[in-house]
Amino acid sequence: MTAGILLILGTAYQQIAVRVEAGNYPLPGKLVNIGDYRLHLYASGEVRNNMPVIVLESGLGTPSSYKDWQQIQSKLSNHTRVISYDRAGYGWSDSAPNKRTAEQIADDLYALLKNAGEKGPFLLVGHSFGGFSSQVFAHKYKGDTAGLFLIDPSHVNQEGGFSKLESYLIRGLKEAGAGRVMGAMNMLPLHEYFASDPASEHFFHRHFYNNSQMSELEHMMNTSREQVLVSQKEGYADIPLYILSAEHEEYPDWQNLQDQTAALSEQGKHIVVKNAGHYIHLDQPELVVNFILEMAENLHFP
Repeated sequence: MTAGILLILGTAYQQIAVRVEAGNYPLPGKLVNIGDYRLHLYASGEVRNNMPVIVLESGLGTPSSYKDWQQIQSKLSNHTRVISYDRAGYGWSDSAPNKRTAEQIADDLYALLKNAGEKGPFLLVGHSFGGFSSQVFAHKYKGDTAGLFLIDPSHVNQEGGFSKLESYLIRGLKEAGAGRVMGAMNMLPLHEYFASDPASEHFFHRHFYNNSQMSELEHMMNTSREQVLVSQKEGYADIPLYILSAEHEEYPDWQNLQDQTAALSEQGKHIVVKNAGHYIHLDQPELVVNFILEMAENLHFP
């Protein structure tokens, strides 16, 4: 009986708190309608003739792409136009009714850029699972792709992840307010950058393991994996491809897997970054900015 009452109270508190907190975080960019739902896009910087427009794509479970890339975007936008956006079910964006596969995400991004009036070709910067959707975009929309810059990207042969049962269990605990307790104890399963940012913590409580994010996870190593394999089968030929990877001593094959992906481009380059975890762009932002600019400046735009 007591446990049931606590569960009801925790769930009610979680729902009320999310609604109350929402007004504290006004929209920083704009909502763009792409059909059945709207995505939040934040653009900064000016288009320059000799530089591509840079598009930033976050990994799975990141509370908000805008917050994820805030440090990187502010520095890159001194050199060219830079776009970050929240995928469906993240940050300020709507949730989506469709299957959240890598190809669907790539199609969403294409529609978002087109409907927002942004002109390519684009330099795609994808972190983690964002590397899957970025590769599919580069394959499907070659004419709009200037280059691929992948940060510790997911690989089609990687191991790990959660089962469907484990995912629903995590979601249930979050909905029951367990995340609030973990936050009060400084134990949220987030990079310290997000854990210390009130907006990121809000979006964690609001969206973590919602239907869209669960769908991304459910399809990641089956449907999305197959879509990436189709993209990789042709390779990326003359599309420049940079990969930054963390050392991951706990995963000895990780560097070999990243070498395989870099080899798909005639202009592939793989750099192992020391003193950084999976979120290299948060742990070593200056290094990441410098490598992105190096790539962008070598694309030889007219």
